Parts: sequence; C-alpha cells; structure tokens
Amino acid sequence: MNLNIDWVYFLIKFVFAFLVLNIALVSVAYLVYFERKTLAFAQNRLGPNRAGPRGLFQSFADLIKGLRKEETIPGGADKAVFWVAPVVSTFAALGALAVLPFGPSVGQPGYIDLFGWRQIDWSISANIGVGALVVLAMSSLGVYGLIMAGWSSNSKYPLLGGLRSSSQVISYEITLGISLVGVFLLSQSLNLNTITTAQGPQHGLQQPGIWFILLQPVAFIIFLTSGIAETNRTPFDLPEAESELVGGYHTEFSGIRFLLFFLAEYIGMFTVSVVVAVCFLGGWVSPFAAIFDPGGALAGIPFISGLLGSGIWWTLLKLAAFIMFYYWLRWTLPRFRYDQLMGLCWKVFLPVIIANIVIIAVLKLIFFPPGFNLAGSNPEIFWWVLVVIELILAAVTVFGLSSIANLGWFGKSERPVLIDEPRQVILVRTVHGGRGTIEGQARPIEK
Repeated sequence: MNLNIDWVYFLIKFVFAFLVLNIALVSVAYLVYFERKTLAFAQNRLGPNRAGPRGLFQSFADLIKGLRKEETIPGGADKAVFWVAPVVSTFAALGALAVLPFGPSVGQPGYIDLFGWRQIDWSISANIGVGALVVLAMSSLGVYGLIMAGWSSNSKYPLLGGLRSSSQVISYEITLGISLVGVFLLSQSLNLNTITTAQGPQHGLQQPGIWFILLQPVAFIIFLTSGIAETNRTPFDLPEAESELVGGYHTEFSGIRFLLFFLAEYIGMFTVSVVVAVCFLGGWVSPFAAIFDPGGALAGIPFISGLLGSGIWWTLLKLAAFIMFYYWLRWTLPRFRYDQLMGLCWKVFLPVIIANIVIIAVLKLIFFPPGFNLAGSNPEIFWWVLVVIELILAAVTVFGLSSIANLGWFGKSERPVLIDEPRQVILVRTVHGGRGTIEGQARPIEK
C-alpha cells in the first residue's frame, strides 16, 4: 500500500473546502433574502427592510432567533431518530458540494495558479471519474432525513409528508438520473469536468464542443423539472404543502433542527443549479470561448479576454439564472395535485426520456458509425445537423404534450357539472358515457 500523501495538496484542499462550505452557508442566507425580496417585488411590497441597510441582515436575525427558540419534541416521538433526521438531510446536501466543479480544472483556461508554486482546480475533491453518480447518490440520501423526520414525529401530518417525500423523490430520482444518459453518451464520460470541457473549444475528437442544451433539449427540460421536484420546491412541494399538511415532515420541528432542514433545501437548490449549468450549459465554459480563450482570435486582450473568456464567473452567472428561475416558479405557478405529480413522472417523463435516449443513441450511431474517421472529415457539420434534429424533436414533444395534457393522462382536474332536476352542482373527475365519479356531496345552487 502506497502511503505517500502530498500533505501540502491535502492542506490546500482542506482550506478550499472550508471556504466553499462557509461561502455556501452565507449564500443560503442571501438566497433566502433575495427570494423574499423577489416575492415582495411581485406583490408590490417592500420585503425585509428592518435588520441592516435595506434588510440585508434579516436572514442573520432570523438565524439568531431560531437558535434562541425552545426546541420541542412531541410526546411519543422517537427522540434519537428525531434528532438525527435534519442532520442526515443537511450532510447529504453538503456532501454533493465535494465533487461539483465550480471552475476550470488544471490545464483549462481560468484554473487556480498559486504564484506558479501550485496548480489546483476549482473543486473540493480530486477529479474523480464518476462525479455525476456521486451527486445523484447524495441527492438520493437526502430523502432518508425526510422519512425519518416524518416517522419519528409521531404525528399524522409529518407522517403524510414523509410518505409523500419518499414516493416523490424515489419517482423523480429515476428521471433525474436517466435524463443524464444522453449527456454521458455525448461526452463519453461520467466525470463532471470532462462533461464540461466536452462542450467547449478544447473538446476531444469524439465530443461535440457544443452546449448540451442544444443536443439534449428534452433531457434538459426533464432534468430541470425533476431537480425541482427532488428539492421539494414549488410547484412540487407536496411533502410540505402548508395548505394541506401544515408543514409536512418538519411540522413538529423548531429551533436549530428546523433551520437545518431549511439549509438542506437551499443547498439542494444550489447543487441542482450547478449540475444543470455544468451538464447542459457548459459550466465555466464561456459562450465566447472560441474567441477569447487561449488560441482564439481575440485571446490575450487585457481584461477583456479575462472577462469574456472561460472562468468560474460563468458558472456563478448561470447558477444565479437558475436560482432566479426557482424564485419565478414559486411565485407564479400553483402547487400540483399529488396524483398529477406522480402521473407526470411515470406516465409522461419516464417514457419520453427513454425515447429520447434511444433517439440520440441511434442518431449518433448513424452520423458517427464505428470506424468513422473523424480526423479526416468535418464533424462539426454533423453535430449541428444533430442540433437541428433534436430541437425539432423537442418542439414536437412540448407541443404534443401540451395538446394532450387535457386528456387526463396524469390526473385530470375536477370540474363542476350542472344537474337540472333538482338544480345541484356535483364535482366530476372523469367522465365515461355521460357518467362520472362523484367527489363529495351535491350542493344546491343558490339563487
């Protein structure tokens, strides 16, 4: 066994991990602040404006308040599981940060150069080959904390929230993982760094050098939607569902344990946004990389090349765009009904993403058959032909699903039906031959 450890490299990575962790924790405070400000803007209010200038310290005031709150435990609760549940969710969310490539790896434009002494990349862990699987595994572990919280509370609302979260996360975890298969086929790797470079000008011979959102638009839509469901955010926040379950799995939690669940949710948003940016929008790769990165036509221009070339700032910019998308969804869309939520995954997303995998595999086999000499041809043309085909298929898929959504494949909405004699209204969910399933009691129409 080789026990020769580069302790200097280990210390540098330890410091980097400490910085990333603390930046992530502080970022959560301001993610909450900006979400509340966005809501206030949407509702023509001021939002937080008391603690600090323009309310910038409001999240820290809430943190102090939460730490000082009395921590209550319901009678009959399993205390050990009740205590551990929020810790499991928090550590699972933070664990995914270890493999996320926030910026370029060594050898790529924008990597960290410590005064010519050491060269390191913008990730906590080493450049592992299965980083995408680690992220998916960590996101799967987070649901255990929700199930433990629901079961250990010895209360009906948390139990219902825990059951909902288990079925929801298990369902959408399938489409979340399968939607990345097309990305793996195109990049020929499970390494998040390699997936990123496959979308830039320094791509390999078998890689497209094009953002995968163009080559996998259907997978992008399904992965983003599944990621929102995975993090229990509106319109998929059924495990919490304040209007139905009070607070769902964390109804009985208070003080620091409630704050840990809150932290895990926002770290999950952060992680999903970074993964979407890396797998579909090129991560740290600039949209102008072919021009301003080393080897480009305008490379070497002071400040301009550094700003418009590839670097960590592009990851942060794309991350901010997806976080704002989360905000927009929360204050725009209503919550799904639970049967619609589950039907959307199993009856719509799963068959569509499987068909998408088959299509991209067949198209790649047609355009790039085994033994095809890429060195003696112009593969960029074939990749752009694939882009056109995939965008057409995505438009047909979205239009087709939008047109047939009212057929009730994933849960048809209830509608009132008028009965003439006596004049009453009943709610009918599905209609077959003029008859339907009656939900509730008929009510007379008031004159």
